[in-house]
Order: sequence, then structure tokens, then C-alpha cells
Amino acid sequence: MATVSTCATPIKGTHMRVIELDTCGVPITGTSGLVVVTRGFVQVQMEPQYEDGTEFFERTASGLPCVNQKDDPTLKRMNLTSQFCEINTSAVALMISARELTTGSPTTGTGFAVSEGNPDRRYSLEVWQEVAGAGACDPSGVQRFIYNAWPNVGATQLGSYMVENGRSTLETTSESRAATAQWLDMVGADYLPAGLELDLDEHWLWNVTTTEPPTIACNPTTLVA
Repeated sequence: MATVSTCATPIKGTHMRVIELDTCGVPITGTSGLVVVTRGFVQVQMEPQYEDGTEFFERTASGLPCVNQKDDPTLKRMNLTSQFCEINTSAVALMISARELTTGSPTTGTGFAVSEGNPDRRYSLEVWQEVAGAGACDPSGVQRFIYNAWPNVGATQLGSYMVENGRSTLETTSESRAATAQWLDMVGADYLPAGLELDLDEHWLWNVTTTEPPTIACNPTTLVA
């Protein structure tokens, strides 16, 4: 039996959530972890990275094609480029594996310090969009959202940052890895179909949902176990 399809037109980007993961891609709960929800991003651009398939081509002694075949390409990962117009010190320090600069009591993050070395911290990245046009609400009148999730992101590098007579935008580039089952159970289940089981080689999830995005706040929170 054919699936009844859902059609939706994505527009804008309204919310971004960053959740700290451990080295195995599992969300960190309690005070050791970090959750930040922001609207202060300009864009998130995804570029899939493929490995070309091996090509087999051979001619006969007379010059005619004898073998002409090419394997399918292989998707390796997603490259993500994010631009921020608002700098959340906790989120940026996590994403670029920097040291957050803090002061006072309660401890307040005021900046970050970037050192040489390998960016080894990991996080999940979620972005919510509006649905444009007549499909903005479901048949019962509840608003719909587009939910984008990259459940396991890291290897994040700093991009350009310009100080001039104008606004400054901070740019990062990062790479995805495959999702973990723990991420789905602890984070994504609220925004994905009930009973979904992740294939553990999945890098990007896109879903139409009526579950509202999380609340935007400058102060970071933690993930409850």
C-alpha cells in the first residue's frame, strides 16, 4: 500500500538548538552537558559530500567499448556552514572547541579563547522552519513546522569574522557523523514520528511536525536524563 504523502513548503529559520554530545555521539545529561536555543543565526547551509563510484571502462583491440560501467556514488557526510549574527558565548565555545571565559557568581560566560589544536567537541544541531502558504497549519488548525536535525556534528572550524563599519558575522564549518539511538530517545523523539527507529548510518533528518520548537533563551540549560 502506498504511503499518503505530506507536502510542505519550508521558509525561513526560526529556532536553532545545540546540544552537547560525548565522543560517541550520545547526549550529555546533567550539569556536565549544555543545551542552547537561539534565533541569532543568519543561515545554515548543508553541502552533501559524495565519493564518486569506481568507473570500469575497457576497449577491445579494435577500439570498441567492451566494458562500460560505473558504480553508484557513496554519501560520506554532510558539511554544514553556519553563520551567526548573535554570539552566544556558551554555544560558540562548545561548537568550536574553545575555552569559555567566565566570571562572577553565579558563573557568567563573557567570551571565549581559541587555541591551536584539534576541534574535538561534538554536538547535535537542530533547526526549525516555518511552513509557507496554505499548508502552514494541519487540517485541525494546528501550526506545522519543518524540523531539521543533524544528530552528530563536530570537526568544527572557524570561518571568517570581520570587524568593520558594519555588523560582524561569525561563521563555522562542520561535518556530520551518523546518528546514535540514544540521541533519538533523548532528543529527537519529540519531533519525529512515534515509534521511529533510526538507521545508524543516517546523518540528516527532515520532518513535518506540529510539536512547537523549544523556548529561546540566552542562558544555557542542561539535558535531563
